[in-house]
Amino acid sequence: MIDERLHRHVPAAATRRRAESEGVDLEAMKRTRPQEYMMLNAGEAVRVDAALAELVGSMLLAGFPDREVFRAPAGGRTRLLVFPPLRAAELGRLDGLLAPLVDRPEWRERHAYYREVADVHGRTRELALPQAAADYAGGDAVVGPFGSEAAAELWARERVVPPRVHDVFAMNGAWFCDVFGGAEAG
Repeated sequence: MIDERLHRHVPAAATRRRAESEGVDLEAMKRTRPQEYMMLNAGEAVRVDAALAELVGSMLLAGFPDREVFRAPAGGRTRLLVFPPLRAAELGRLDGLLAPLVDRPEWRERHAYYREVADVHGRTRELALPQAAADYAGGDAVVGPFGSEAAAELWARERVVPPRVHDVFAMNGAWFCDVFGGAEAG
């Protein structure tokens, strides 16, 4: 018997096009390879640092018990995907589950942050830890902490190379530099 979530699910147009171009029968996949079907059609809930992946994965399962949760590597982070994807009305509930984590003492002292990033690729939620300035090797990152706004700006002038741009901001009594894609940023 096919899982009711699979039976009712209609894949996104992009997924259907990709499956057709590769000769994949999505309806047959629902019956014969349901886990693969769910992974293929899962939506990203949040990107997390490795240190937070287990905790956040468990929270997603508890907060959305009707969902399957999958993990996929994304650079130095883990993408936590859910099937069926969260609907717009459920994103506030996701925020309510995850945002309080950054106020827990063990994560606050490590300057964990939770945010939604909007760029040309869409919207992404991140629950992460900043990268130490000495470890920055390029790319998008929140870097710090720095002892002052001036120190964060100086670091950015010396290390951020176009097309990347940066913003400096304060959080938990320290300063950070958000380095992002420049021309790709929204």
